Amino acid sequence: MNWLSRFLPGGGPALATELQTRLKAALAAPQPDLGRSHFETRYVVVNSETATTEGGGQRLVAVGAVAICQCSIQPSDAFHAPLGSVPADTLIGLLEFIGRDPVVVFNAPFNQGILHRAFEHYLHQQPELDWLDLMILMPSLYPERIAGQARMDAWLGAFGVERLDQRHALLEALAVAQLHLVALSRANAQGLPTPRELLDTQSSRKWLRGSG
Repeated sequence: MNWLSRFLPGGGPALATELQTRLKAALAAPQPDLGRSHFETRYVVVNSETATTEGGGQRLVAVGAVAICQCSIQPSDAFHAPLGSVPADTLIGLLEFIGRDPVVVFNAPFNQGILHRAFEHYLHQQPELDWLDLMILMPSLYPERIAGQARMDAWLGAFGVERLDQRHALLEALAVAQLHLVALSRANAQGLPTPRELLDTQSSRKWLRGSG
């Protein structure tokens, strides 16, 4: 916990007792075995819905998430909520939905970044989660489709995935979930059968980009 955030200007309000209890339970969720196969892993695809502030920045207004279990999208296993008047309640709800399962996003600097800022501001916590960024992974899995990193539209178009509404967090999460299924199919074919190996591949690719 960044305890200074409780006292610095701009920090969110202290959590009510009920929210503190829920947050503590969510953070204590057992970590899954990242060495199990993709088929045995529950992935949670997360997307952030934002609005532009007067200063030109982005503020989080809603979150959406879709689960992938047994390598298939589970329509009944989804989460969508606006931040509303009690943003901490929504963010804790998202953490309860995720548990400790691997989190999948497209463009982590944006989606993971804005969620981290919200967690810090409203929850005074940075949950320990395993993040997979398809913007990083897709070029290593499908170099013959697109050379190097590309925007989400390009990857969706490459595999014929329809983008229903890029302004809606849940519908965007659904599009990314379909892209993740494509990623899992190639990962298995390339001998990367577990989430841990995808995380290692992602780390190696980040290292190569940083050293290039």
